[in-house]
Amino acid sequence: TRKWLDKTTALILCSALALAACGGDDDDAAPTEPEPTAEITPEIIALYDTIITSFQDVFFAALVGTTSMDGEGGGSLEISGTQWTLQDYSPDGDLIFNGVLNVNLLQTPVQLTGGIDISGAQEAELELDIEIEVAGENLAATGTVIIDGVEFDAEELSDAVAESGGE
Repeated sequence: TRKWLDKTTALILCSALALAACGGDDDDAAPTEPEPTAEITPEIIALYDTIITSFQDVFFAALVGTTSMDGEGGGSLEISGTQWTLQDYSPDGDLIFNGVLNVNLLQTPVQLTGGIDISGAQEAELELDIEIEVAGENLAATGTVIIDGVEFDAEELSDAVAESGGE
Protein backbone atom coordinates (compact mmCIF):
# COMPACT_ATOMS: atom_id res chain seq x y z
CA THR A 1 0.00 0.00 0.00
CA ARG A 2 2.96 2.31 0.47
CA LYS A 3 3.66 2.21 -3.30
CA TRP A 4 0.02 3.02 -4.00
CA LEU A 5 0.11 6.00 -1.58
CA ASP A 6 3.34 7.33 -3.14
CA LYS A 7 1.88 7.06 -6.66
CA THR A 8 -1.39 8.74 -5.62
CA THR A 9 0.46 11.56 -3.86
CA ALA A 10 2.67 12.09 -6.92
CA LEU A 11 -0.41 12.10 -9.19
CA ILE A 12 -2.19 14.66 -6.99
CA LEU A 13 0.90 16.91 -6.85
CA CYS A 14 1.37 16.73 -10.63
CA SER A 15 -2.30 17.54 -11.19
CA ALA A 16 -2.11 20.52 -8.83
CA LEU A 17 1.02 21.81 -10.58
CA ALA A 18 -0.61 21.37 -14.00
CA LEU A 19 -3.71 23.31 -12.87
CA ALA A 20 -1.56 26.09 -11.42
CA ALA A 21 0.50 26.32 -14.61
CA CYS A 22 -2.62 26.49 -16.79
CA GLY A 23 -4.04 29.47 -14.95
CA GLY A 24 -6.92 28.18 -12.86
CA ASP A 25 -10.26 30.03 -12.74
CA ASP A 26 -9.08 33.15 -14.61
CA ASP A 27 -9.45 31.33 -17.95
CA ASP A 28 -12.89 32.94 -18.39
CA ALA A 29 -11.43 36.48 -18.29
CA ALA A 30 -11.62 38.43 -21.54
CA PRO A 31 -8.37 38.50 -23.49
CA THR A 32 -6.61 41.82 -23.37
CA GLU A 33 -6.64 43.88 -26.56
CA PRO A 34 -3.26 45.07 -27.77
CA GLU A 35 -2.73 48.83 -27.43
CA PRO A 36 -3.03 50.71 -30.72
CA THR A 37 0.37 51.68 -32.04
CA ALA A 38 1.27 55.32 -32.51
CA GLU A 39 2.28 55.12 -36.16
CA ILE A 40 2.80 58.58 -37.62
CA THR A 41 1.15 58.24 -41.03
CA PRO A 42 0.95 60.91 -43.76
CA GLU A 43 -2.70 61.47 -42.74
CA ILE A 44 -1.69 62.12 -39.11
CA ILE A 45 1.08 64.48 -40.28
CA ALA A 46 -1.34 66.44 -42.52
CA LEU A 47 -3.95 66.65 -39.75
CA TYR A 48 -1.44 67.77 -37.11
CA ASP A 49 0.09 70.30 -39.53
CA THR A 50 -3.33 71.88 -40.13
CA ILE A 51 -4.08 71.96 -36.42
CA ILE A 52 -0.74 73.50 -35.45
CA THR A 53 -0.85 76.07 -38.27
CA SER A 54 -4.38 77.19 -37.38
CA PHE A 55 -3.65 77.28 -33.63
CA GLN A 56 -0.50 79.27 -34.30
CA ASP A 57 -2.57 81.89 -36.14
CA VAL A 58 -5.14 81.97 -33.31
CA PHE A 59 -2.41 82.03 -30.67
CA PHE A 60 -0.75 85.15 -32.10
CA ALA A 61 -4.12 86.83 -32.70
CA ALA A 62 -5.11 86.14 -29.08
CA LEU A 63 -1.85 87.69 -27.84
CA VAL A 64 -2.89 91.03 -29.37
CA GLY A 65 -6.37 90.88 -27.84
CA THR A 66 -8.51 89.21 -30.50
CA THR A 67 -11.60 87.62 -28.89
CA SER A 68 -13.14 85.92 -31.93
CA MET A 69 -12.10 84.69 -35.34
CA ASP A 70 -14.04 83.47 -38.33
CA GLY A 71 -12.72 80.36 -40.00
CA GLU A 72 -11.46 80.43 -43.59
CA GLY A 73 -14.12 77.88 -44.46
CA GLY A 74 -16.77 79.03 -41.99
CA GLY A 75 -17.60 78.75 -38.34
CA SER A 76 -16.03 80.67 -35.51
CA LEU A 77 -13.56 80.50 -32.68
CA GLU A 78 -14.48 82.48 -29.57
CA ILE A 79 -11.89 83.39 -26.93
CA SER A 80 -13.19 84.09 -23.44
CA GLY A 81 -10.49 84.24 -20.77
CA THR A 82 -8.60 80.97 -20.95
CA GLN A 83 -11.32 79.17 -22.90
CA TRP A 84 -11.31 78.82 -26.69
CA THR A 85 -14.61 77.54 -28.09
CA LEU A 86 -14.57 76.20 -31.63
CA GLN A 87 -17.99 76.10 -33.30
CA ASP A 88 -17.88 74.58 -36.80
CA TYR A 89 -14.54 76.40 -37.14
CA SER A 90 -12.83 75.55 -40.41
CA PRO A 91 -9.25 76.80 -40.72
CA ASP A 92 -8.92 75.64 -44.33
CA GLY A 93 -12.36 74.89 -45.76
CA ASP A 94 -11.67 71.14 -45.59
CA LEU A 95 -11.65 70.38 -41.87
CA ILE A 96 -14.26 71.46 -39.32
CA PHE A 97 -13.38 71.74 -35.62
CA ASN A 98 -15.83 71.63 -32.71
CA GLY A 99 -14.74 71.64 -29.10
CA VAL A 100 -13.33 73.56 -26.19
CA LEU A 101 -9.69 74.21 -25.37
CA ASN A 102 -8.24 75.67 -22.21
CA VAL A 103 -5.35 77.98 -23.04
CA ASN A 104 -3.61 80.19 -20.49
CA LEU A 105 -1.61 82.72 -22.50
CA LEU A 106 -0.25 84.31 -19.30
CA GLN A 107 1.52 81.10 -18.27
CA THR A 108 5.01 80.18 -19.53
CA PRO A 109 5.10 77.70 -21.13
CA VAL A 110 1.50 78.01 -22.27
CA GLN A 111 -0.54 74.98 -21.20
CA LEU A 112 -3.13 73.89 -23.79
CA THR A 113 -5.63 71.16 -22.87
CA GLY A 114 -8.97 70.04 -24.21
CA GLY A 115 -10.75 68.09 -26.88
CA ILE A 116 -11.80 68.68 -30.45
CA ASP A 117 -14.05 66.69 -32.76
CA ILE A 118 -12.84 66.98 -36.34
CA SER A 119 -15.08 66.39 -39.33
CA GLY A 120 -15.09 67.25 -43.01
CA ALA A 121 -12.28 65.90 -45.19
CA GLN A 122 -11.05 63.79 -42.26
CA GLU A 123 -12.87 62.47 -39.20
CA ALA A 124 -11.05 62.31 -35.86
CA GLU A 125 -11.32 62.88 -32.13
CA LEU A 126 -8.43 64.85 -30.72
CA GLU A 127 -7.34 65.31 -27.11
CA LEU A 128 -4.53 67.73 -26.33
CA ASP A 129 -2.39 68.04 -23.24
CA ILE A 130 0.57 70.07 -24.44
CA GLU A 131 2.84 72.90 -23.42
CA ILE A 132 3.71 75.55 -25.99
CA GLU A 133 6.85 77.68 -26.12
CA VAL A 134 7.14 80.63 -28.50
CA ALA A 135 10.22 80.21 -30.70
CA GLY A 136 10.46 83.34 -32.87
CA GLU A 137 7.45 83.25 -35.18
CA ASN A 138 6.81 79.57 -34.52
CA LEU A 139 5.46 77.53 -31.67
CA ALA A 140 7.25 74.53 -30.18
CA ALA A 141 4.97 71.96 -28.53
CA THR A 142 5.74 69.22 -26.02
CA GLY A 143 3.30 66.88 -24.35
CA THR A 144 0.63 64.43 -25.44
CA VAL A 145 -1.70 64.42 -28.42
CA ILE A 146 -4.32 61.67 -28.56
CA ILE A 147 -5.89 61.09 -31.98
CA ASP A 148 -8.75 58.57 -32.06
CA GLY A 149 -7.53 56.97 -28.85
CA VAL A 150 -3.90 56.63 -29.98
CA GLU A 151 -1.35 58.60 -27.96
CA PHE A 152 1.38 60.54 -29.75
CA ASP A 153 4.28 62.64 -28.50
CA ALA A 154 3.71 66.25 -29.65
CA GLU A 155 7.42 66.81 -30.25
CA GLU A 156 7.66 63.73 -32.50
CA LEU A 157 4.59 64.90 -34.44
CA SER A 158 6.12 68.36 -34.87
CA ASP A 159 9.37 66.83 -36.11
CA ALA A 160 7.44 64.65 -38.59
CA VAL A 161 5.58 67.73 -39.89
CA ALA A 162 8.88 69.61 -40.29
CA GLU A 163 10.48 66.67 -42.13
CA SER A 164 7.50 66.46 -44.50
CA GLY A 165 7.91 70.10 -45.47
CA GLY A 166 5.04 71.43 -43.31
CA GLU A 167 5.28 74.24 -40.77
